Amino acid sequence: HLSIRRQRQMCIRDRADATRARLANDAQFLDALMSAAGITPLGGTTLFRLYDTPDAAAWQDRLARYRILSRIFPYSQRWLRLGLPDGAGWARLERALT
Repeated sequence: HLSIRRQRQMCIRDRADATRARLANDAQFLDALMSAAGITPLGGTTLFRLYDTPDAAAWQDRLARYRILSRIFPYSQRWLRLGLPDGAGWARLERALT
């Protein structure tokens, strides 16, 4: 039978795998929402996504009205970075995009 230490290691690995899978799915969903709003996904990580839009500053203002933090870059007027929303953040983001 498995030792308690080995069982604990397996549990931690299973949780980490589940978290990675959830984050990857959330990143794909965020890209789909942004694409539907006419914003082009450029890539990123599973925690932060980068988008191309004709006016990143205008989108940052719009998102801020819904309490969604984003980042724009001084060297690009088109790039907008978002982190994955938390539970309630998804609904706010969907409202901001419509």
